[in-house]
Amino acid sequence: MATKKKLYDARGSQANIVRLAEFDTESFIHMLFYRILIVYSIFYGIFMIYAVVFGVQIYLLRFFTAIEWILITPQAFETVKGFSLISTRGLSFGHLSDEYTSLIKKKYGSHDALFTPIPYIAMALWGIGFVLMLLSLSL
Repeated sequence: MATKKKLYDARGSQANIVRLAEFDTESFIHMLFYRILIVYSIFYGIFMIYAVVFGVQIYLLRFFTAIEWILITPQAFETVKGFSLISTRGLSFGHLSDEYTSLIKKKYGSHDALFTPIPYIAMALWGIGFVLMLLSLSL
């Protein structure tokens, strides 16, 4: 009877996200905030329903919204960065070999300089929106 082949991952199990910290800090932050966001969003949704049914002070609602905003920030950054990566066929943020990079640039042209700053511009706008929301608390 044949034994089942077992794969070994030197980084550890998939459930352990701390393993990502030493390999890719950005991925670790993304996954950490994602897991916190899952639990927090359940409570935030229950609170939103409670706020609609019973009414609460707008300050409390905006406080919980600010926490949600902070927790979703890494997801927004990674989404915009992913679209930039897709749009440039891996040139903007990919770690590609020089041969592949030159072939892609020759075939499709180079647009990576145009798409590389887009995630950072999006995060600047995201931060401006967050500050405006916080400033509106004092109104």
